Amino acid sequence: MIKKWIIIISILLIIVFNVFSQSNEKLELTKYSGTIKQIAGNWFLNTGEDIIELSLAPDEFLKENKIELTSKMELSVNGILQEDKLVVHSLIIEDLEIMIRDGSGEALWDIKPYYVIPDKCIGCRLCVSPCPQDAITMVKGVAVIDADKCDGDGICVLGDGKKYKGCPVDAIKQSE
Repeated sequence: MIKKWIIIISILLIIVFNVFSQSNEKLELTKYSGTIKQIAGNWFLNTGEDIIELSLAPDEFLKENKIELTSKMELSVNGILQEDKLVVHSLIIEDLEIMIRDGSGEALWDIKPYYVIPDKCIGCRLCVSPCPQDAITMVKGVAVIDADKCDGDGICVLGDGKKYKGCPVDAIKQSE
């Protein structure tokens, strides 16, 4: 009987050890270099072998930190490839490394997501497709912004610099 309990406890300890050892795995940063290009509000890195979408900081954070990105600019980035995007932790511009995420991958900027004032929204749907994060959906004829997806870039308010000029009735505001 005692032998059975020892075997059961040993198996449970092995399972617990495996669960904890897998959850503490540290993802390794990988360095990529190439030229960048902005397409429809999103940045892409052409490495010569592949084109990778970059998950960068919001434009506001980049401007505040005097990080000016331009199409066809040579750039190196350190990041972690997740799904189809490279989550950028640092940019290397002219041998200067600029951190945009800390060692654990947490953003170094405060994201102030946008929200919709339901009474003001006229349900025009103009804000839905320009959002590069797909954070805006329609619920019962009113736009709703998913704060977890919103990166605070302000396209919904300011427009995309093309056809969409921003909310026509000023129904979208930024959290304080």
